[in-house]
Amino acid sequence: MLASDRPAPSARPRDIDYIRVAEPAPVVLAYGIGVDSTALLVELESRGTPPDLVITGDPGIEKPETYVYQEMMAAWMAARGIRYETVRYTPKRFKHWPPYYDLLANVLTNATLPSISLGRHSCSLKWKVAPQDAFLKQWEPAKAAWARGQKVIRLIGYDASPADTRRYNHASAIANDLFECRYPLREWGWNRAACIARIEAAGLPVPPKSSCWLLCLQMVSRLTATLYLWATKLS
Repeated sequence: MLASDRPAPSARPRDIDYIRVAEPAPVVLAYGIGVDSTALLVELESRGTPPDLVITGDPGIEKPETYVYQEMMAAWMAARGIRYETVRYTPKRFKHWPPYYDLLANVLTNATLPSISLGRHSCSLKWKVAPQDAFLKQWEPAKAAWARGQKVIRLIGYDASPADTRRYNHASAIANDLFECRYPLREWGWNRAACIARIEAAGLPVPPKSSCWLLCLQMVSRLTATLYLWATKLS
């Protein structure tokens, strides 16, 4: 047999190339039920990029009108297939009896004031941020992302106004191994007026200012005490 008659050796099949594409990191919107976070939610939904989860940390003593607005927005999200969770801080150790499960009972049981009255904001961290973090640490999409070496994307409703710029400057300086905080309203250059306009354009009422009514009562009591002292000096 001539060499030319021999069949050519078959080429070794080429290995298949694989491109490993990771799942996108889950996106969570921290919803404070106020103007900024509501405008952010509405705009994201209208762009076709709703968050994977919207979550609210409830201290238990928001103003009644805030809870009414929350119920309305919960229905709005449900109609659009957006998952919404409300979480609360669960105390585990109690200094005094009886046990407490919201900020008001905490204040009454321990005979203290919310930390914001002393110029600090630990009550917000304890009653709003901490329960959100606790929930997310058990949320399967977050656990899967962390297992892949990703961070969960947390959307924060800080607008481009001077007041929120100060809050942003403080928050953005804090490193976090689990979450990547993003501030879309600032990226879009939206101030509070723009947020209000966006909510109204969606046919929604503008939410009331979100704050616990205990702080409102405290402000009234301060004013009452100041007026009393001022009046006694005049008498």
